Amino acid sequence: MPDEAPQTAAEAAAALERAVPMLVRWFTRSDVKRAMLGDAEPTLSWTDAWLLGRITDTGPVRISALADWQEVDRSTMTTQLRRLENLGLVERSGDPQDGRAVLVRATRAGVARHGRTKQTARRIYRGLLDDWSDDDLRTVAEAARRLTETLERPRTPPRAGGRAATVGP
Repeated sequence: MPDEAPQTAAEAAAALERAVPMLVRWFTRSDVKRAMLGDAEPTLSWTDAWLLGRITDTGPVRISALADWQEVDRSTMTTQLRRLENLGLVERSGDPQDGRAVLVRATRAGVARHGRTKQTARRIYRGLLDDWSDDDLRTVAEAARRLTETLERPRTPPRAGGRAATVGP
């Protein structure tokens, strides 16, 4: 039994090593991007949609937190946010907890636009998985949820020969 865990971890790592590049390739195909983003107005770039989704899903958030999450400089984040502001999808306001900080929140139009993107994405995913069994769908849903939670945890950069260290509790 003790030897099974390292073998299982190795198999999972090998499966991810194969799956992640395939997922990235699939998501970055021009036809998939057009299908995900092209049918709703205003038209957004992949980065704009991703950022709008984060803002919508997290609620009011500081610009510095968004920059940290996206791993970009605050000036880059300001430029990205300006595009979304010009489209009327996000707005800035002062942080009532700290008058020096700025919070960003989705407008009604931003929430609606993000909702349309999510509906389109879910329709595409359902089509992709339409021949999977209910058990397989439950398994992938749970695995995706757990993988997302793991990826959202703050970490130090991964090392080539080992694990990334978790930062925080």
